[in-house]
Amino acid sequence: MKRGWVVLLGLLPAVVAQAQESQPVASRIQKVTVYSDRAQVTRGAAVEVDASASVWAFPNLPGWVDEGSVRVTLQPADVGQIADVRVQREYLARSNDAELRKAEAAAQEIANQIAVLDDEVRILAAQEKQVETIRAFSLEKIGKDSVMGTVQVATYGEVVKFLGDALRDLATRRRAVQQAKAALEPERLARARRVEDLRGLGQLEETTVFVSIDGRRKAQARVELTYMLPGATWEPAHELRVAGTKPGAATLASYAVVSQATGEDWENAEIAFSTQSATESIRIPELESLTLGDTKPTSRFMASRTTSFSRAQKAYEGQNRMWNQRRSTKVQVQSEEVYEESYHDLQTVQSKTVEVFRTLQVRGTTTHFRGEGRATVRGDGRPARLRIGQCTLTPSQRVVAAPEQSLNAARILEMTNGGGQPLLPGKVALFQEGAFLGMTDLGFVAEQEKFSLFLAVADEVKLSRVLDKTRSSLVRKARTRMVVSFEVGAENLSDHDVTVTLADRIPVSEDKEIRIDQVSVEPAGAPDDKGLITWTLQLKPREKRVFRISYRVEYPPALVLEMKRAGRPSRAASPAPAADAPIGEQLMDLESNF
Repeated sequence: MKRGWVVLLGLLPAVVAQAQESQPVASRIQKVTVYSDRAQVTRGAAVEVDASASVWAFPNLPGWVDEGSVRVTLQPADVGQIADVRVQREYLARSNDAELRKAEAAAQEIANQIAVLDDEVRILAAQEKQVETIRAFSLEKIGKDSVMGTVQVATYGEVVKFLGDALRDLATRRRAVQQAKAALEPERLARARRVEDLRGLGQLEETTVFVSIDGRRKAQARVELTYMLPGATWEPAHELRVAGTKPGAATLASYAVVSQATGEDWENAEIAFSTQSATESIRIPELESLTLGDTKPTSRFMASRTTSFSRAQKAYEGQNRMWNQRRSTKVQVQSEEVYEESYHDLQTVQSKTVEVFRTLQVRGTTTHFRGEGRATVRGDGRPARLRIGQCTLTPSQRVVAAPEQSLNAARILEMTNGGGQPLLPGKVALFQEGAFLGMTDLGFVAEQEKFSLFLAVADEVKLSRVLDKTRSSLVRKARTRMVVSFEVGAENLSDHDVTVTLADRIPVSEDKEIRIDQVSVEPAGAPDDKGLITWTLQLKPREKRVFRISYRVEYPPALVLEMKRAGRPSRAASPAPAADAPIGEQLMDLESNF
């Protein structure tokens, strides 16, 4: 009998029947909710109840079903009640099973045949060695007979013929043995793989859920089983489609790209998607006291909570490959190499999605989406794309430029999210007049929130940002004094008017050791409290506008020397220093202009 475990979810032992007394049901997956690191699956099955107790079994489920998440409902509710639910896990095979013994005997049989051929190879090698000994002796004897003049031509010819025939026969027999081994090798590998698969079943678990029903009357009913299991994830993606160079409307479609290797295929199921943490959703929300400025040590601590999902995750990591191999032999899903690649991609996406959705939760935002229509997602790890929303927005087009960041002006679309649901962070595929323009990124956009998307490079606008070395200087003394003066230009190369929003910046010091003064912006302009300067330019055809930005920075030389000693290279090749870079690196970038 197979070894197994039983998890009792009810407390009514009088109605707990043995597995042998249960009736298996033919269930199918109806609904799935995909989270960042798991899936909640709902199966439905038709049963016939009467005014008595009965036990129904949902068999052949993966061994990593989270028993703590199991929920069961009976419809219609007046035909009876759920009396008890049990989750049982058992190994698919044991080392003494007859099927395994038969496979081991078959593998040993072909191993014996190959061993016989190996013995023949060794015998042929020994015979070949003997023939070589005879050949060496014959050559030595012929040499001596030649000196003495007693060589018999007939005898010499017989020796040569003997050696040739012997070597030829040995070579023929060796080839025959090699061909026989080669013919047996595929079968040997297949039988060895069969043995390994059956031995693996001794470590592969299968889950069965037993549902005990106390019936009130004879009727057709429906039992729904819901459970969670690891091995699934999803990430948002979008498509923006516009028509014409000055679109009056834009169609934004949102998709869920789902990957799953849960061990089950989701056939023609309703699939929903959530950014919510599945672990936190089943806990009672509780607040701890918030103590500000209390430095006293406290003896109270929050112990880390372990859930049944931890066991499910561990079982999944240890068994999913074997489970897939078993599925592949039955339905020829895909090769093991393709599965490994898909599984690796799934893990990569899951790690990224968990972090993105955690960021949304920090903002106090969770969202749920429902896939349009029913869909099929295979359990082979390969991604499937399901649309979760579409809306038509009214965009306004604008050209923006920041020469310090890029010498390419960008044409952007500014819109308000009026689609009735938030937009999640993800990649956006851009299409104009049916042509694919490329990919851009979208951050989280709440309902009715304004947002911008990159559309294309504004080729008609030429940008420049050059350091005027005649007005700039770098003096290294007790304190380094750097005076910089940049000429920032924008030129309209087209034959029509262009409106450009041009931006630049002045450094803002948050370090008392660094002083910035003598700020000058020509023509007249002033930076905001973040040091940003913005101009809205109406450029006529072929018109060019030039602005000058100047300032002085004083700072201790050690700030830059420490960066150089640390071996951090200057990023002069990058037009703009990163805002989050250490101050020493930012100063190095400024110094690299000299």
